[in-house]
Amino acid sequence: MGSTTDFPRASVIEGVRFTAQVGVPNVIQGLFKKRELPTKVAGVARADLFGFMLIQGLVRKYGPGPFYVRVATDETLFLSDPADIEFVLGGSPEPFASDPPAKKAGMSAFQPDALTLSRADLWHNRRAFAVSVLQTGKPLHSLGARMTKVAGEEAAGLKGEIGYDELNAAFQRITRRVVFGDAAADDTELTALLGTLMSAGNKTPGKPAKGYDELVERISAYIDAAEKGSLVALVAKAPHDEKTAVPGQLIHWLFAMGDTLPANLARALALIGSHPEQRREVYAELEGVDVSAAKSVAQLDYLGGVIQEAMRLWPTTPMFGRVATEDITFPDGRVLPAGTQVLMSNLFNHRDTDRVKYADRFAPGEWATGDAGASWSFNFFSHGPQGCPGAGMSVFLGQAFLAALLRRATPALVSPSLNPGKPLPHGLDLFAIRIGLTA
Repeated sequence: MGSTTDFPRASVIEGVRFTAQVGVPNVIQGLFKKRELPTKVAGVARADLFGFMLIQGLVRKYGPGPFYVRVATDETLFLSDPADIEFVLGGSPEPFASDPPAKKAGMSAFQPDALTLSRADLWHNRRAFAVSVLQTGKPLHSLGARMTKVAGEEAAGLKGEIGYDELNAAFQRITRRVVFGDAAADDTELTALLGTLMSAGNKTPGKPAKGYDELVERISAYIDAAEKGSLVALVAKAPHDEKTAVPGQLIHWLFAMGDTLPANLARALALIGSHPEQRREVYAELEGVDVSAAKSVAQLDYLGGVIQEAMRLWPTTPMFGRVATEDITFPDGRVLPAGTQVLMSNLFNHRDTDRVKYADRFAPGEWATGDAGASWSFNFFSHGPQGCPGAGMSVFLGQAFLAALLRRATPALVSPSLNPGKPLPHGLDLFAIRIGLTA
């Protein structure tokens, strides 16, 4: 049997550098709700690039297999090899749980009942509910036509020069209408309340923040109303009981659809607006397509690839982790002790030039006709049993929104500058993106 000393260890100094260059910038920018000024400062300081370079050096020195690196006061096992990542993510939620202490302490502020924080039977209970309502794995959600209509209507309101704020406002309306129905279209107070709770989560309080009970009450009212054509209308027939904590599951959907997805779409538009060759491919695919028809939208594979490339190039979750619920023997015999955290860096793995030939360029074709979707290196939706149950629906909503927008306008990136002939930057400040839409 192996021992805990079998895995290589980065030095104490390297652990301090990792904490300072990788961990701290993520915390300062906001783990759950991005802070605009720190994010801008990090962009100017090229924090993502220097974080990437540090990880690259450590992987080349101690990898490609797992190695320990100290993050603050915790010794963490770092993974970069796809086979090791598959071993861990394939073994989630047991024996690799997705609720490491820092993540749990932060998410508890605004979604203490989240699926991703659940273990054992409770995880299976909540996963079954999510899979049922979100229709995980189905080519097209049964509410696809309604989603397409909503996305098209909200996209129609975007004109002239836009940025993340305008995209986020539009997508918050889409999210409320898709999840709760048209009655929630203008319920900006609910969105603002969730935003406040997410900001509280940045401080990792370890308990529900003030206002959480009010958020649950507001969500519960929409669940009870069960407006036809909304996701909450599907709740009644989905497997659930009191332990499911249905409002708590919907909070995560609001968070993922209403904040994360528009960030990815802003970056996708920045890429389309700065890469003429790929822009031509997008419009060639849209030629003759009825963008108001859900089935047609779902077949826009290249456009879907654009969205997933934005997620790969600039992941909204730069790092993610698991924690061992028991002593775990890796395939080569080395043992990871119970309670040890395992860390993976999307920032690094998505851009690892030693493994990914298109690491620093915009390559949507790798998703449309290549094998990028099968790679365990790319984990913006994760992989394995704990893969995002709403991944397909998220990409579809993005396709519907972009298809409607691009059908009536051509985007041009105003700022910042992206040169298609040079390696793309490791960071792209979300708040600096400005896109001109020309009819």
